Order: sequence, then C-alpha cells, then structure tokens
Amino acid sequence: MTTSSPLSILVIGASGRTGLEILRQLSQDTKKKEVHAMCRDPSKIPEQYKENCESAIKGDARSPDDIEQAINDTNAQVVIVSVGNGDSVAKSDVRTASARALVSVMEKPKYHHVRALVVSSTGAGTSKIKVGMGVGKIISYHLRYVLKDHTGQEKAFEPVSNRTVIVRATALTDNKATGNVKEFGDKEKSPTIKIDRADLVEWVVKEVCASGAVGGKVVNITGIKAQ
Repeated sequence: MTTSSPLSILVIGASGRTGLEILRQLSQDTKKKEVHAMCRDPSKIPEQYKENCESAIKGDARSPDDIEQAINDTNAQVVIVSVGNGDSVAKSDVRTASARALVSVMEKPKYHHVRALVVSSTGAGTSKIKVGMGVGKIISYHLRYVLKDHTGQEKAFEPVSNRTVIVRATALTDNKATGNVKEFGDKEKSPTIKIDRADLVEWVVKEVCASGAVGGKVVNITGIKAQ
C-alpha cells in the first residue's frame, strides 16, 4: 500500500441506526477512503447511504467465512463493529458471536494488518454504571443481558487488543447532539448518563480517520453540554 492509497473501511452491522450514522459521517469526512457496508440484508440500507459506499455486502456477522470473504473483497484495513439487537434487552449472543467470528479471522497471519473499532456499552467489561441513589444498579440489572453480551464481545477481542479500540457509550439518544463528549474511567461516575448517537459516531469516525493507528485502548464516553 502506498501513502496515496485510500483507507479501506468495512462497517459490520451497517443497517442499524448506529451503523447508518457511521456510513453518513464517513461519507462527510475528508480523508481519502473507501467505505464498505456489511449486513444480513443490504436492502435495508437506504439508497442515500448506499450511494456513498463502494459496496454493500450481504453477510452474517456471526460467520467467520462471510467476514473473511468481505475483508478479502474490500481489502479492508479497519473494521468498525456496530452489531446489536436493536432496543431489545432480551438474552442474545449476537455481539459475542460476531466478535469471535471477526477475531478468528484477524488472528490469521494474512490479516495481521487488520484493525477493529468496536462499539460497546458503559457497564460492560470492567466498567460500572455509576448513578446516585442506587439507580446505576437498577439500570445494570435492566440491561444485564445486553451488558453480558457486550462483556463477551469485549473478552473475545482480548487476543487482538493491540489492534482493537473499544468505545463504551452511555445511553444513546437521537437528535440531541451537542458536539461535545467526555471520556471517563471505568470506576468513575459518568458526568452524564446519555450521549447522542451522532456525537458517539463523530468520535468513532475521528478515531478511524486520524493519522494514528487504530488499536490498543478501551474508552468510556458520554455526552456533555455544548460549550
């Protein structure tokens, strides 16, 4: 790859709300790049998003074969993982299973150049949801299956942690962007309990499109009032 080669980015889970916002903001970023969308049903990606992608790939995020084929076809250097189960808080292993599938590909010598950015949640892994008066424990219980799945997802990426960025977001809102976010530690009380999807994705896109290599950190993030 020469310095003039475009960055190839594969977005897994591209048809969800966060995935679509990632496609939208990647199309607006000025860095030279190629964006490829992958999901089970590309027909669910509206045309205005598809037209800004080099390709829209049908694939199962749980399938190592589908992921490997997509990485091969796109020559992806960075994979953004935005896999979930919508607003459901029911038992699911889609995040864990898809993480294991991607990592099984990334571990192959042929793909040691591939890096990942994973959208997770505050309360997963070693982080805690800290809200006063015991509210954090109530929220954690309500989201226990989602957080268990995200924790499994994060654990799956441990073998390739040096090539992975995990971003844990507080509760997502829509149409309330402030343009300001705050990073905080695992055991710290979050300054706020919500972040707008657009603000989260702005952080993701900046992280991926920056000149530095993607990988080697876990970040907790929330939205704050406009300055």
